[in-house]
Amino acid sequence: MNPMYMQKQIPIPGGIKITISRAFIPDQPYIKMFPLDEALLKGTLFPNLYIPYPIKSLE
Repeated sequence: MNPMYMQKQIPIPGGIKITISRAFIPDQPYIKMFPLDEALLKGTLFPNLYIPYPIKSLE
């Protein structure tokens, strides 16, 4: 593994080291694509990556 891409820890005052974030990229099999106008509205070209956040009820 290339050390440039290995997980880095950020030193914090007091000598504590923490990891700030970690990326997760789901597998992306090429199946089909949204039409371009729909892809722009949904934020992705690939339907299998379209996972909208649930809408909260106002109740």
